Amino acid sequence: MKTWHAQLGFTLTELLTVLAIIGVLSSLALPSFQQTHQRSQRTLAKTALLKSAHWMERSVSSHGAYPVALPETVWFSPDMRYRISMTSDGSTFTLKATPVGGQTSDACGQWILRATGEREVQNASLSADKCWGN
Repeated sequence: MKTWHAQLGFTLTELLTVLAIIGVLSSLALPSFQQTHQRSQRTLAKTALLKSAHWMERSVSSHGAYPVALPETVWFSPDMRYRISMTSDGSTFTLKATPVGGQTSDACGQWILRATGEREVQNASLSADKCWGN
């Protein structure tokens, strides 16, 4: 006479099957998550450049010349994966957003905004129009 015992756990095969399913789902979801995160970082960089340019224009209208240094408070965001830099001689300026960390693989590369309003990208696989959203 056989007695049936209640199963108290999972078999090794069941655990491996669940882990395999989780692995497949993770490998499908990770690239989508990374692309979404890079797009959000692009938005932060674009906002920082436009906000900085706006600050520069307000400054030139108040003082008659563009400042030669950009205060960090104009554009700083602790979550941003871009380094913002500026060159200015008082009569014109160029703002750049250079990707750092995990953002360096982004398709838009380095963003450039000039005093004339010209928008460019460098080291990018996408066009400036696509990156800037024109």
